[in-house]
Amino acid sequence: MTQIALVWMVYQITNSAMLVGVVGFTNQFMGLIITPLVGVLLDGWNLRYVLLITQLVSILLSATLAFLTTNGHLTVTWIIIIGIMQGTVKAFDLPARLVTIPRLVDDKADTYSAIAIHSFLINTAKFVSPMIGGFLLARYGAASCFLVDSISYLPFISVLLTAQIKSVEHNSSVNKTNIFQNLREGFVFAYNFLPIRYVLILQIVICFMVMTHVNLIPVFVSETLNGSAETLGFLMTASALGSIIAGVYLILMKEATRLIKVIAFSSTILGLSLMIFSRTQNLPTSLILILIVGMMNTLTLAAISNFVQLVLIDENKRGRVTSIFTTGFLGILPFGNLFFGWLSSSIGVNNALFFGGVCCLIGAYIFIKNLPKIKNIVLSVYLENGVISTSKSN
Repeated sequence: MTQIALVWMVYQITNSAMLVGVVGFTNQFMGLIITPLVGVLLDGWNLRYVLLITQLVSILLSATLAFLTTNGHLTVTWIIIIGIMQGTVKAFDLPARLVTIPRLVDDKADTYSAIAIHSFLINTAKFVSPMIGGFLLARYGAASCFLVDSISYLPFISVLLTAQIKSVEHNSSVNKTNIFQNLREGFVFAYNFLPIRYVLILQIVICFMVMTHVNLIPVFVSETLNGSAETLGFLMTASALGSIIAGVYLILMKEATRLIKVIAFSSTILGLSLMIFSRTQNLPTSLILILIVGMMNTLTLAAISNFVQLVLIDENKRGRVTSIFTTGFLGILPFGNLFFGWLSSSIGVNNALFFGGVCCLIGAYIFIKNLPKIKNIVLSVYLENGVISTSKSN
C-alpha cells in the first residue's frame, strides 16, 4: 500500500516514468546487497527477536512518511531515503518469516498446509493492499495510506510475543566458519540441487520481467486508459481478486506433488496474459486480463515459494537457501523496476509490458523442458521429508 502510494505521488509530481522506476529501485535494491548475508545470520539468530525489530522499525518509517506528507514536506529525496531504509528492513523481515513457518508445526506432513496458507496471506496482501491504497488515495490522500500501514504492524507484533516457535539445533560448524564460506555453501547447494536451481531461475525471470508491471500500472492508467486514481484502484482490485483465487486454490490443492505442474502451467499463462493486457485500450478488457495476470503471478511465485520450503531437508541451510530465494523478490525486482522505467520511457509502457510477457514465456519454456528431471528428484525428497507417504507415491 505504501509502495503504490509513493509511486503514484512520484508520477504526479514529476510526470516521469523513469523516476517511477528509480523510486522502485531505491525501495528494494538493498535486498540484492544484504539479503544473501542475512540468510547466513538467520541460521544462528533468534527469529522472534529479528521479526519484532523489523516490525517496530517499519512502524517508525511509515509513521514518518505520514508525518512528512501531512505537513507538506515529502519530496522525492525523502521518498528515496526512506525507501532505502524500508528495503533494508525487508531484507531481514521476509527471509525470517519464511524460515519461521516450518518451525511452527509439529507434524512435517502439515508443512505444506502451513506454507500454503502463509503464501496465500502474504501474496494476497501484496495485491489487496494496492487495491486499498488506490481507494484511500482517491478519497483521503497518500498520508492515509502511510498511517494505515503503520498501524497494520501492531497485530503481528502481538502474535510474535505469544507464538511458539520451535528451536533448531544448528551445526556448530555454521557458527565457526567464515560468514562468506557459509554463504558460498548456500549458493553451491542451491545450484547443485537441480529442482531448486530451475525454480529459482524461473523466479528471477518473473521478478525481473513481470513483477515490475505493478509499478507500471499507474503509467498504463494515465497514458493508455486516460484514467484517474479510481481507475488505478479498479485495476488493483481485479488483480487482488485474481491473487485471492490463486491462494485459495493452493490451499485446497493439498497435494505437494502437483506444485511443479502448477508452476509450469501458471508461468506460461502469466506470460501470455501480460502480452495481451499490454495491447488493451479499454477498462473492461483490462480488468479481466489484469485479474488473470494477478492470479497467475501469485500462483507461480507462491507455488515456487512452497516448493523451495518443502524440498529443503537440511535445516542448517534453510536460512541461506531461503535468503537466495528472497533475493529474487528484494534484489532482482528493483533492477527490473529501474530497467522497465527506462524501457517505458523509451518504447512506451505498452511495449515494455509486452516485452516482459515474452521473456516470461521463454522462462516458462526452459522450466517445462527440464520438468522430467525435476520430477525424478523431488518425489524421493518428499518421501524422505515426510511430506507424502509411501502409499501416496505408488
